[in-house]
Amino acid sequence: MKACNKFLLSGAAPLAMLLSAAPAVAQDSFDPSGTDETGAANDEIIVTARFRDESLQDVPQAISAFGEQTLTKIAARDITDLAPSTPNISIQPVATFSNSAAIFIRGLGAQGIESTEESPVGVSIDGVYITRPVATMLDTFDLDRIEVLRGPQGTSFGKNSLAGGIAAYSKNPGRDWGVQAEVTVGNYGRMDARAALDMPLVEDRLGVRLVLNKETYDGYFTNRLNGKKVGGQDRLTLRGTVVFTPTETLDVNLKAFLVRDRSSAPGGDAAPNRNQLLWQVFRFEEPDDGAYTIGRDFPADHDTDQLGLIGNIGFDMGSWQARSITGYIETDDFNDSDFDQSEIFFFPTFRLQSHRQFSQELRLQSDFSDRDDALARLSLVFGGYYLKQSFELTQAFPTLPVLLAPTLRFGSQDFVTQDNSAKALFGQAIYGVTDRLNLTFGVRQSWESKDYFRDPTGTLLSPAFFNTRATVKSLAEMEEIANANFAVGRAFKLGYDRNRMTFKAGVDYRLTDDVMVYAGFSQGYKGGGFGARSATTTTAGPTRDNTADLYEAGFKGDFFDNLLRLNLTGFVTKFKQLEFGVFFPNPNVASGQETAQLNIGSATTKGLELEATLKPSQVFRLSANIGYLDAKYTDFCADIDGPSAFATPPTSTCGNVTLLPNGTYLVDRDLTGLKLVRAPRWQTQFSAEYDVPLGSAGRLSFRAAMLYRSTYYSSVANDLAGKTGDFTLVDGSVGWESADGRFRAMLWGKNLTDKTYVAALTPTAQFFTQRFYNAPRTFGLTLGASF
Repeated sequence: MKACNKFLLSGAAPLAMLLSAAPAVAQDSFDPSGTDETGAANDEIIVTARFRDESLQDVPQAISAFGEQTLTKIAARDITDLAPSTPNISIQPVATFSNSAAIFIRGLGAQGIESTEESPVGVSIDGVYITRPVATMLDTFDLDRIEVLRGPQGTSFGKNSLAGGIAAYSKNPGRDWGVQAEVTVGNYGRMDARAALDMPLVEDRLGVRLVLNKETYDGYFTNRLNGKKVGGQDRLTLRGTVVFTPTETLDVNLKAFLVRDRSSAPGGDAAPNRNQLLWQVFRFEEPDDGAYTIGRDFPADHDTDQLGLIGNIGFDMGSWQARSITGYIETDDFNDSDFDQSEIFFFPTFRLQSHRQFSQELRLQSDFSDRDDALARLSLVFGGYYLKQSFELTQAFPTLPVLLAPTLRFGSQDFVTQDNSAKALFGQAIYGVTDRLNLTFGVRQSWESKDYFRDPTGTLLSPAFFNTRATVKSLAEMEEIANANFAVGRAFKLGYDRNRMTFKAGVDYRLTDDVMVYAGFSQGYKGGGFGARSATTTTAGPTRDNTADLYEAGFKGDFFDNLLRLNLTGFVTKFKQLEFGVFFPNPNVASGQETAQLNIGSATTKGLELEATLKPSQVFRLSANIGYLDAKYTDFCADIDGPSAFATPPTSTCGNVTLLPNGTYLVDRDLTGLKLVRAPRWQTQFSAEYDVPLGSAGRLSFRAAMLYRSTYYSSVANDLAGKTGDFTLVDGSVGWESADGRFRAMLWGKNLTDKTYVAALTPTAQFFTQRFYNAPRTFGLTLGASF
C-alpha cells in the first residue's frame, strides 16, 4: 500500500492532463465500414472468446481487447505494447530471443524458448494455437483486433492454457478496392514500411487482401569492441487472405503468411558476480560504462523463417452452423549467441532448429434465435480438436568440452527431437434463465502423448573455438549420429500418454441494461514437458501437468448515458505442480548433481483489476487501468542455488540434504517466502486523449500515458541484480488526420523520461548471469495514407 499511495499522490496532478483511451473500451470497429457484421456501434469491439460474436461488455470474464484504431493510437509495433494498457500483464521479448514473447499474466508465465516445454500463456493467430515459443512476437499491422484473456482458458482456447491467452485476428479483405500504406522513421535507425491492398474480385463473393510489412532498426546497444550497434531488427512479413463466399450458406477464408527474420541477438551484459566462473577463471567483470554499452566477441545473428497456412470454413445449416479451422505452421531457426554476454570467448553457442505443427478444429454451434420456445435462450457449442507437433534441435558449443578438459581440443554438438499429439472433445452451453440471468457451463476432455529422443553425447567438432556456422552439422547428420549413439546406449528415448478433463462454470446477471455482474470458475493446465538440454534420463523428465483453478467475480457497467465505463474484476487462482529449475543429486554424472525442471511448487494469486474510462465530451477522454496482485508460493522446497561448502554438515527444515562426491552439499530450503517472477503488487496506467477539430483541415489529437509498476523480481531465486520496478514510464503522441480520414501523421515517443531498468535476468548455474535492460527513450514519426 505504501508504494501505491506514493504513486497515487505523485500521479494525481499529471492525471488531470493526460490524454488517451483505455483499450477495453476502444473506439474500434469490426471492419472499415464503421459497424461490424452484427450492426454494433463503432465504439464497441466484438470478441469471440466464447465461440460467438459478442460485445466486450457482454462477456462475463476478464478480457481486454484492442482494435485497429487503438493499436494506432498507442503506436503499437508488436504485442509488447499491449501490456501497459492491460492490468496484471507483463509482455517482453524473451531475454535471448527478440522474436519471442515472454508473457506473464497475473503472476505466472515463462521466458523459455524450448519446444519441449509448453508456455503457461497461450498465443493464437486467427484461431490457430501457436505451440512454438519462438516467433510469437506478433506485429500489430493488419490486425483487426487482439483479445487478451486473463486467467486459465481450459475449455475454449485452442489447446489449453494455464494462466491466460492472447488471441490475434488479422483483417479480411474490404468491400472496395483500396490501398493502405504506412511509413515510420525513428531514432536508433528505425525504418518501417507497411502496405496492404484490398481486391474485391467478385462483388460479395471473392475478395483478396495482400499485406507487406518491413521492419528495421539498428538496435540501441553499442559493442565496446568495435563500436557497432547490437540488437537490431530486420524482419519481413508477407500475408495474403482470400475470402470466398460461393453461396449464402458457405464461407471460405484462406490465409497464408511468411516471416523472414534476420535480426541480431538482443543486447545484454554479464551481471557482476565474483562467485561465478566468468570472474574466477577469466577475471572478467562487466565495466561500469553504461547499461547500453556491452561486449560481443562472437557472431549474434538470429535467423528465423516461418510459413503459416490457415483455412477457416463455415457452413450455415439453419439452426446449426459448422466451422472448420485448419492450421499449419513451420518454423526454421539458425541462431548464433554470445551466451556469456561478454567479450570473453567463454560460452558461445550455435542453435539450429526445425519445427512443424498441424492443427484441426471442428465446431458445431447452435442458432435457435428464430424459435419462440425455451431453446431460443440456449446457445450450444460442440467440437473436436487435433494437434500434431514435431521438432528437431541441435546445439553446437565451440568451448565444450574444452572448457572442462583443456587438453581435449574439440567443440561439441548434441541433439534432441520430440513428437507431440493432442486431441480434445469440448462442449459449452449458455442458457438464459430469464432475459437478465444467464448460466454458462463448459467441459473439455483432452488426450496428449509425447515421444522424446535425446542424444546428450552427440559428436565432437574440430577445431575447438570455432566461430562460423560452417562447422555446425545439419539436423539430418545429427539425427543419424543420435541413432548410432542410441544403439550403443549413449542416447535415450522417453514418452508419455495422458488425459485430463477441465471445467468451466459461470453465472451473469444484468442489474440494468447497462450493468452486468458475474461470477465464475474455470480450470486450465499446462502439459508436462521434457528437458531439451538434459544430460541423463534422471533430468529428462517428464514433469507432471501444471494445473490452475480460477475463482473470479466482477461487474461491467456503463453509467450516466455512457459517460463513464467501469469494469472491475476480483480473482483467486490456485496453481499446483509448478515447475522450477532445481539442483538435485545424480550419480550418473561426474559432478554428482544436475539441474532439471521439477514439479516443486504451488502458488496462490489474488487480485483486483479495474478498467475505467470517463468521456466528459466527444473530444476528451480520461482512462485508467489498475491491477493489484497478491502472488505467493504455498509450497516450494528445493535447492535452486547449487552445491555449497559447509564447515559442518548442514540440515534442511523442509527436505533433503545430499553430500556430493566433491564434498559440497545440496540443501533443500523452504522458499515459500520468495516472490513470483514479474509479479508486481501494483501495476497502473493513467492516460487521456484530447481531439481538436480543425474543420475541413481535419483534426489534431494529443495523447499521453503514465505507467507505474511496483517492485518485482526477474528471476525465480529473486537475485538482487534482477530486482526492479517502483518506476514510472511516460509515453505520448501528437497526431493529425485529414477530414476524410485518408491521410494521417503522428509524432510519438515512448519512455520519454529515458528510464533504465533491468528487464530480465537469467542466472546460468555457476558460470555467469545474463542481464538485459529495457528499451531507452524511443521516438518516431508515422505517416499513413488510405486510398
